[in-house]
Amino acid sequence: MTPSHEDEVRPGLEVGGYRIERKLGAGGFGQVYLARREDGPCALKFLHLGSMGEWGWRELYILLRHEFPQVVRLRSHFKWPEEQPEYLVLVMEYVPGPTLYQWARDTNPSARELLEKLSPLCRALGDVHAQGVFHRDLKGDNVLVRETDGAAVLVDFGAGALPHAPSVTGALAPGNARYRSPEAVAFFLRPDKTPGERHPYSVADELYALGVILYVLATDVYPFEGPEDDLLADILAGNPVPPTVRNARVPQELGDLCLRLLASEPHARAPNAEALCSEMEALLRRTHGDPRWERPLCYGWESDELTTELPGDTPQARLRAWARRRPRRGKPPTVAAAPVPIPAPAPAKPPPAPRVPRDRRRSVWAGVAGACLVVGMAWVWSQRETEPNPPSGLFVWDPMPWATSIHEVAPPWKPPEADPGAAPSRVETPAPVTTVTLPTDTLPMKKARSPRAAPVLLAMTAAANTACPAAQVRRNPPPEECPAGAVKTMTETLGLKVRDIHGVSLPGDDLQKAEKPVPVKEGPVSLELAGDWDVGASRFNAMDGRTVFPDMSTLSGQLILGKERVYGRITQVVTPKGDTFTVCMELVGSYNKRGLDYETSGANPTAYPRVDVRIVTRFE
Repeated sequence: MTPSHEDEVRPGLEVGGYRIERKLGAGGFGQVYLARREDGPCALKFLHLGSMGEWGWRELYILLRHEFPQVVRLRSHFKWPEEQPEYLVLVMEYVPGPTLYQWARDTNPSARELLEKLSPLCRALGDVHAQGVFHRDLKGDNVLVRETDGAAVLVDFGAGALPHAPSVTGALAPGNARYRSPEAVAFFLRPDKTPGERHPYSVADELYALGVILYVLATDVYPFEGPEDDLLADILAGNPVPPTVRNARVPQELGDLCLRLLASEPHARAPNAEALCSEMEALLRRTHGDPRWERPLCYGWESDELTTELPGDTPQARLRAWARRRPRRGKPPTVAAAPVPIPAPAPAKPPPAPRVPRDRRRSVWAGVAGACLVVGMAWVWSQRETEPNPPSGLFVWDPMPWATSIHEVAPPWKPPEADPGAAPSRVETPAPVTTVTLPTDTLPMKKARSPRAAPVLLAMTAAANTACPAAQVRRNPPPEECPAGAVKTMTETLGLKVRDIHGVSLPGDDLQKAEKPVPVKEGPVSLELAGDWDVGASRFNAMDGRTVFPDMSTLSGQLILGKERVYGRITQVVTPKGDTFTVCMELVGSYNKRGLDYETSGANPTAYPRVDVRIVTRFE
């Protein structure tokens, strides 16, 4: 769907007898919406007839001619609007549930659960290949885990290939560079290609992409990452860091299978997807009852993973603190709200108390302020934590380029059998209360307050208020329209596309310490563009793209600290030459999720500095 027509489809609209409920996302060359009619929900994919070329028809033909298990099903199709059609609409089965990667983040699966999820998917992929069809865009975002039965369902055949169909791609098929096979990269970089020559995509390419998916699920990082030139060179060279080194909880057999799928030579991977499925099933049988295959692959939020100790200066303490400093897989436990006490009936009004001399009252208030100050300082000191560094030589790259968080895995230097046991529960005990009895033989009350007393009392009161702050409640930002003319500038003047993504760096980013978080605070922010932002032909199709925003352009906007994420709204770009453009972009983190994870364990919130910005038509 082109940006100029995106606003035509909105919730509540009737399209072909279906009522649009909400947008599900973008897939392939169109936008996907949840819709409903009497027979239940479905997913409507809108493909703009004027811009989809052969891709939309190809996806329709694949889903129309073939029906595979664990592959999203096509129900019908039509053109819309009926009077002057602008879109091809695919009516598909609605698969409620998260993406495969999001499922892993939410559930923190074991090695066994990973293969139990992937083996049926491999069998379904084998059925697809048996018909001469290739998906050609296998990745975690194109696999949904169905809520009803937990099955992994393959979606989005927008880049698929049919036997004997005319080619509509360039040298390489569309797809994410991190899933490219070494033979595809070698073909792309070959200097003696003839014009129009294309990489012969095969089963081996799909199996390599499956190996990347398995690697990410096991380690939570990609096997190869970095700027595009480095990424392609690393894929071509091979030799990814073994999964068992990335994550000590990965069983050796699973790590070996993953490395074999990522082998540089196609024949070393697996004969086909059906054989890979059989190998996975045999591996599950051989390891039945093995405790290494039953425990979660990443650190989670379970009670036996938590500790009440304060970080210390020993290497063991620093390692434990480092393992806890980033988001973990699994949903954190909910903390039960403290019961609200029922107020007792108001007692009868007591007789007036004897008047306390002024300097006695001042002494009492000073004592209260001092006590609160001591408690506040103790709390601040308990929260004071130096960011520990991992052992020298370890560098963990994030699953997304310029991403903001790496979901923690078991440190490679920690043997599996050395997992911490359950820490003793911390028992909350009531704080001791000291009863102060005022003496009867006090000094006579002074007629005037000492000139030094007022500032001291004010300072103590301010310190008490500072040391005993009320809990700060953060709210997610409300929706907001883009600046006037921003969408037109981006899409028509500059040629950018809605949902295009590019890397940026947060203020304070240290190129030598990309994994080190930087402070973030609410308010105006300036980001730095990481690399040229080009438009035009894909780099894998042709080299005739043009640069819209050069490297080191400045992006300006606002940061908003929400309940769990920090949101960024970018409204201006200034190039190194001084050219200024009004834009509408938002910060996105891992898995292209809106906003960034941020930590609040220290004095100031922090986030990881390598992030992305995405072009939008409205701030949600």
